[in-house]
Amino acid sequence: MKFSRSSLLLALLLAAVSSLVSPAQGPGTVLWKFSTGGFAVSSPAVGSDGTVYIGSFGNQLHALKPDGTPLWNFTARGAIFSSPAIGTDGTIYFGSFDKNVYALNPNGSLKWQFPTGREVYASPALAANGMIYVGSWDKNLYALNPDGSLQWKFSTGDRVDSSAAIAADGTVYVGSWDGNLYAVNLEGSLKWKFEATDKVVSSPAIATDGKTIYVGSDDGMLYAIKDDGSLAWKFETGGWVRSSPALGSDGTVYFASYDGNLYALNANGSLKWQLPIGGGLFFSSPAVGADGMVYIGSDNAQVHAISPDGKPQWQASTADMVWSSPMIAPTGTIYIGSNDGFLYAVSSSSQGPANSPWPLFRHDPCRTGRVDGKCS
Repeated sequence: MKFSRSSLLLALLLAAVSSLVSPAQGPGTVLWKFSTGGFAVSSPAVGSDGTVYIGSFGNQLHALKPDGTPLWNFTARGAIFSSPAIGTDGTIYFGSFDKNVYALNPNGSLKWQFPTGREVYASPALAANGMIYVGSWDKNLYALNPDGSLQWKFSTGDRVDSSAAIAADGTVYVGSWDGNLYAVNLEGSLKWKFEATDKVVSSPAIATDGKTIYVGSDDGMLYAIKDDGSLAWKFETGGWVRSSPALGSDGTVYFASYDGNLYALNANGSLKWQLPIGGGLFFSSPAVGADGMVYIGSDNAQVHAISPDGKPQWQASTADMVWSSPMIAPTGTIYIGSNDGFLYAVSSSSQGPANSPWPLFRHDPCRTGRVDGKCS
């Protein structure tokens, strides 16, 4: 059989292209990255249709397809540290340093905005009845109706960086710079408060039965607090605990400390293992995968995957510190922001979050911050 010169060149070209295509993307492979226009400290959320949402210090909230294709962006008047929360009707809620809480329609248009007295660093929590709870640097926790009107506000003694968590009975838990974890009733009255010895910036995680609330403090402690406000146990680390806890399906409590360690504690508060993976700025909160793998970002510009027994599995590199907390999509893709300004999509072995009471920051892929929260 004879080949023309042109057909031979075409065959060679096709062979060269096919040699550049990897047969599979192993765990830890960066699949794509997207420039957000500023520090990507916000932690991404994933909607029921796979759409990925993330805010940035470029004042924008971005919506992207799972393959990284931009869908739309919304511009606020200040940086977005807050992580977006997605309602069952597709509404996207987040706060901004422009002092507002925003609600966007699924197409990215403005639904409403609510002004607070200062910057909104915290992420909203979404109740099953449509109420939205979010803290502000003006020292208040706000309860907003689904139409954006004020239901009530609860005053703490200092700014609220902690993102609220909602128990099955509707109790709202939130920390404050005044050193307290507050339990607030549905109508906005104080149920109880637990006093740490320094700021509570960490966001609470709640056990399924609502009987135990886990939260960190700048006093270096991870606290387990009973639902009556009494102390179950505490575990001391060597630095601030601003990372928010995640719970494994076996009851293991995972969190990070400014001492540079990722910790795994047994349900009774005893140490299971600790692993040094960062330095002195540990904002990222762990996420536990369906296969038990633990994922977290660190200030050494890495995304880490650690096995349930504390052994490092892989690292994915970014170009700056990773303060964002990872999201595990049902497809196994890890979405996480970096201070280099990019949103990263990284392959993993986990097919979604663990079947546990609180497997990742803000509980679920839609970041509802609610014990029974889900996307739809």
